[in-house]
Amino acid sequence: MSDLTTKERRKLETYFEMGGGYLLDFSNNTLAQFVAESVDIELYSDKYEVGSGSKANRMRAIWDLEDNKLVGKLIKDIIEDDDDKKLLYSHHKARNQELKSHCLEIAARLESSSSTLGEALKKFIPPTSTAAQPRNVTTQSNTVSPAPVFSPQQQNFSQPAPQSPAVYSKPIANKNKVFIVHGHDDLAKEQLARFVSQVGLVPIILHEQASSSKTIIEKIEKYADEVCFAIVLYTPCDTGSKAGVAELSPRARQNVVFEHGYFIGKLGRENVTAIVKGELEKPNDISGVVYETLDDAGAWKFKLAKEMKTSGCEIDMNNII
Repeated sequence: MSDLTTKERRKLETYFEMGGGYLLDFSNNTLAQFVAESVDIELYSDKYEVGSGSKANRMRAIWDLEDNKLVGKLIKDIIEDDDDKKLLYSHHKARNQELKSHCLEIAARLESSSSTLGEALKKFIPPTSTAAQPRNVTTQSNTVSPAPVFSPQQQNFSQPAPQSPAVYSKPIANKNKVFIVHGHDDLAKEQLARFVSQVGLVPIILHEQASSSKTIIEKIEKYADEVCFAIVLYTPCDTGSKAGVAELSPRARQNVVFEHGYFIGKLGRENVTAIVKGELEKPNDISGVVYETLDDAGAWKFKLAKEMKTSGCEIDMNNII
């Protein structure tokens, strides 16, 4: 665990505006993605579910459970992200430049130190060249040097010292994240995202993710490797027709059709479902593609949940409302 002091915690909680369970302007989804990219851990795993399971409580759990270097890096990255968003305004009384400087000093202290037992042991474990010393030194003459202080952990001197276990692991891919392809219908997009969250999955919406100097296609490639399923939302955002035909028909955005094909190729047809809102043209040269109607009665929810569960996504059908 990190060795944050009570005073340091109080400063960080003030600067990150953690009162009421919040953390700056992060939503549940954007904070989970930010933490995964910053320190490669899954924020919404059971490991960090403390109290109400709010964003603030999960951040406190990371402070309690993870080592100094990880905690320090995460604090620094959040402050840098906050700078990029320009959320520190002059009218803030408690949250000011002085407090920011203190928080950066806390992050630097943590990153430059280590609180893991493994690091401490390395200072005392003798080099490999001393491995030839007899195991039971109590039977030797008085000229034999005493056993090292930490000798109980070196019972087999022919083997190198055991490595300290990793303090965190990479989030399990292809189990709890779903990519949502969408057009300009924000209401339908949010409706889908809320449903995905309700059944226990994390919706990945491209424009909500950090760019990290990547192009759009590079971001799609990155997140396509992390998801278990893709939902393609067809909404009548464009109009068009065959050349020579005067009457225009509603169509989905071109990027939606392109990304639909991309995810079919990447994940397989069985792991992609298209949700269609209203009457519009659909690609007619792809056989075996699942299209479901975004009906007002909500039947699409059960159909979509069934498709995701069949593909291997870990969802709770009891949460469908």
